[in-house]
Amino acid sequence: MISLMVIYSLQGGIIMTIKYKTLLIGILSVISIIGVTIIIFYFSYFGYINKDKEQRMIRNFEIFDYILRKEEDNLQNLLVDWGRWDDTYNFINKPNQKYIDSNLSKDIVENLNLESIIYINNDRKIVYSEESGMQKEDSQAILDKLLLNNENFDKANTQRIGMLFLSGKIYMVGTLPITLTDKQVPSNGTIIMTREINKKLLNYIEKIIPVNLVFRETEQEGFYKKDDMNYINLDNGIITYNKDNSEFNKVVENINGDDSITIKMIDMGYNSEKITYFLKNFIFRFLCLIAIILVLDIIVVNRYILKRLSKLTNFIKKVSETKDTKLIVNIPGNDEFSELADATNIMLSTLNSANEEISFLSYCDKLTGLKNRAYMDKMLSELDKNEETSYFIIMGDLNGLKLTNDALGHAEGDKLIRIVSTILKENCASEDIISRWGGDEFVILIKNDDEVYVSKLIDKIRRKCENEADFHFKISVAWGYAASYEKSSNIEAIMSLAEKRMYRNKLLEQKSARSATINSLLRTLHEKNSETEEHTIRIKNLSMKLGVRLGLPTEKLDELALLSSLHDIGKIGIPEHILMKPSKLTPEEWEIIKTHSDVGYRIASSTPELAHIANKILAHHERYDGTGYPNKLKGEEIPLLARIINVIDSFDVMTHKRIYKEAFDKQYVIEELKRCSGTQFDPFLVKEFITLLEQENILN
Repeated sequence: MISLMVIYSLQGGIIMTIKYKTLLIGILSVISIIGVTIIIFYFSYFGYINKDKEQRMIRNFEIFDYILRKEEDNLQNLLVDWGRWDDTYNFINKPNQKYIDSNLSKDIVENLNLESIIYINNDRKIVYSEESGMQKEDSQAILDKLLLNNENFDKANTQRIGMLFLSGKIYMVGTLPITLTDKQVPSNGTIIMTREINKKLLNYIEKIIPVNLVFRETEQEGFYKKDDMNYINLDNGIITYNKDNSEFNKVVENINGDDSITIKMIDMGYNSEKITYFLKNFIFRFLCLIAIILVLDIIVVNRYILKRLSKLTNFIKKVSETKDTKLIVNIPGNDEFSELADATNIMLSTLNSANEEISFLSYCDKLTGLKNRAYMDKMLSELDKNEETSYFIIMGDLNGLKLTNDALGHAEGDKLIRIVSTILKENCASEDIISRWGGDEFVILIKNDDEVYVSKLIDKIRRKCENEADFHFKISVAWGYAASYEKSSNIEAIMSLAEKRMYRNKLLEQKSARSATINSLLRTLHEKNSETEEHTIRIKNLSMKLGVRLGLPTEKLDELALLSSLHDIGKIGIPEHILMKPSKLTPEEWEIIKTHSDVGYRIASSTPELAHIANKILAHHERYDGTGYPNKLKGEEIPLLARIINVIDSFDVMTHKRIYKEAFDKQYVIEELKRCSGTQFDPFLVKEFITLLEQENILN
C-alpha cells in the first residue's frame, strides 16, 4: 500500500504540472519517472536479494552450529556426571540390579532426553544398555559404527561427541572413559550416550531460523563439484547452493571423522517464484493505484474520506497507545464513518466495564485475596521500562506446606497460607504490593523506600510468624531480597538475585528440606571427630557476635553463620589416624591436613546450596601477610568472612584442649593474637575481636 506521504507528493506534483503546462504532460511525466524508478528498483532489488540470501544463510548455519554445540555441551555434562562416578565404575566391574533399578529405568533415560545409555568394558563388549526410543540391536549397531575408529575409545581422550546416521535417523553420540570420581585408577570401560536429533529439536531450530532443515547421508559423487553450484567458504566448511533455488548444503564430519553427513537448509524466506510474483504484483498494483489516485484524490478522497478516516485512525491509535477505554470520538454526519464512530464508542464503553471486572478477577488470588503472579508480572514489566524508580523485591518461601497438606489435609494447608497472607497484609505498608507468587511462595514489591525498612519488615514478619499461636506448629518462612540498583535495573536479574538469597536463607531453616544437605555433611564430620561439633558451635556463636559488631547486613550474617558451621567440612576427607593423632604431625601428614581447605572447596562447589561460600572455605587458612595456604592470598585479597573465621578459629583452638595439646591461658592467647596481627591475622579484625571479648566478659 502507498503511504500518505507518497500520495501527497504525487498530488502536489500534478497540481504544479496543471498550472504550468497541461494535465496530460504532468501525467506522462509522473508515469515516466515511475517507470524508470521501477526498472532501477527491479535490478537493484534482485542484486540485494542474492547477497542477502548468502548472508542470511551464513547466519542461519552459525545459529544452527551454536544450537548443536549447546546440545553437545549438555550431552558432555551428562557423560561427565555418569562416567566419573564410583558407582558406575563398580557397575562395570560387577553389574548389579540395584544400580540398574536406581539409575537405568526407561523413565530416567527418557527424562534425560536420551535414546540409549550403553556401558562397555575394555574388551569393547556391551556390559549393559538401556534404550528408550530404540531397540537393543540399534545400540549394538551404534557400537559397531563407533568401533570403526579406535580414537572413539582412546583412554587418553577425555571424551568424544559427534553425529552418526543409523536406520535413516541422525543421532548425537558421545563416549567417555569410565573412571572413579578422583580419576586415580585406570578406566575399566566406556559409557556411550545416544540422543536423536529428532523432530522436536528440528522444529525448535526451524522456529529460530526460517528454514526447512534436513539431514541426509552425503552422496558419493560429491555434489559441490557440479558446474552450476556456488560456494561460500567458511572456517568450518563449505556451503554450496544454486542461485536459482533456496537450497543450501553443507557437509560435516561424523564422530568417526568421515564426511558422511549433509545438512540441507531450504530458506523459507526466499523463493525465486515468490519474489518474482510479489514484485510483479507490487508493480501492477502500484500503477493501478497511481491511476486511481490521479483521478479521485483531489476530487473525492482528500475532502470526503481522508480527513475523516484520519481522525478515526488517530483516535484508534490514541486508544491503543494509552489503553484508555474511556475515550470517545465524535464524527458528525449520517454516513458510514459516523456510524463507525458511534459503534467504536459503544464498543469501548462495553470493554471498559468488562475490563474492570476482568482486571479484578485476573489479578487476584482467590484463596488469599492477595494479588496474583499475573498482576506482579505486570507491575514488574512496568518497572523494567521505568529506570528512575528505585525498588526492592522480597521473595518468601513458606516452609512445611507439603508436610501440613500430607499430615493434616489440604484444608489446613490452605489455612496456613491464609495465616501467612494475613500477617503480610497486616505488617506491610499500604503502598507495598504483596502477591502470592506460587503455591508456597510470596513476592513483595516495595517502591521508593530504603534497605533499613526492608530489613526491619522481614524481621517483623518473621517474628509474627514465629509467634503465631493459631496454628499447630511454629510458622517458618525463608526470605531473601534484592534492590534495583544491584543489577542495573534488570528486573529478571534482580528477581533471580532475591530468589538466590531466599534459598540461602532457607538453608538455615531447620524445617527446610535443603538443610538436610548441610546436616548430612556435618553429621559425617562430627561422627569422625567429636571435638569438631563443639568447636563448630563455639566458632558460630563468636562469629555471629563479631559479624553483628562489624555491622554486616542480614545476608552476610546468614553467609557467615553457614561458613562458620562448614569451614572445616573438608576434614571429612582426612584419614582418622591423622585427624585424631595425639602426637606431632610429620611434614607429610601436615601436608595432608592442609588439603582439607581444597576438599571443603570441592564439596561446597559441587553442592548448589553451598557454592556461594566455596571460596571462603578455600581461603579460611590464608594469612594476612600472604604466607598462608592454599593460594597464598594477601591482605584484602582474602574474603572478609574467611578472615573473620581465621581469627576466631585460631582463638578457639588455642583456648581449648585438644588431643595433641593442652589449652593455653586466655591472656596469653590475646597476646598471641596481637603479636600475629598483620602477619597471620587482619589487624582491624583482631582489634574488634579483642574489644568484643572484653565487652562480652569472655576473657574471665
